[in-house]
Amino acid sequence: MKRQTLSLICSLTISLFLCLAWASLNTVHAQTTPPKITMKLSLTTANVQRGRSVSVSLVLDIPRGYHVNAHDPVSRFALPTKIEVDAPSGIKIGSIFYPRATVRRFTFSKDRLGVYENRAVIRFNIVIPSNLQTGKSEIKARLSYQSCSDEVCFPPQKSEISVSLNVL
Repeated sequence: MKRQTLSLICSLTISLFLCLAWASLNTVHAQTTPPKITMKLSLTTANVQRGRSVSVSLVLDIPRGYHVNAHDPVSRFALPTKIEVDAPSGIKIGSIFYPRATVRRFTFSKDRLGVYENRAVIRFNIVIPSNLQTGKSEIKARLSYQSCSDEVCFPPQKSEISVSLNVL
């Protein structure tokens, strides 16, 4: 009976040790590896009549356990998320609307921080002048952001994405 009890205790101890080791490996991975943030730029319609406007969305998908600083990150030390839009001459870019931030505290800072988690959608409109030449065009968006885990922030990133537009 003593041998079975000792064997059970050893098995439980080894199992606990392995679970803790696995958890610490995942924590180290989350702390040292920047997340793969995916972006998608889309128009409500790719075919736009001259003299009309179209809504544009830039969708950021942020992996679980990570966040990016918001456009207004609350803390003066945090780098904000910003978008710059390039459009062909004559096409007007409307105001850019950033999503509402979630305000949280993290272990790496005493300050509260405004962040985007999971999915963030940045929106703006473009206006096609009535005298613009018809044909295919391209809208480009450059996003600068800083991503973080709950424990550490990573170097700032810049990404560019584009979407085609057909002016009718």
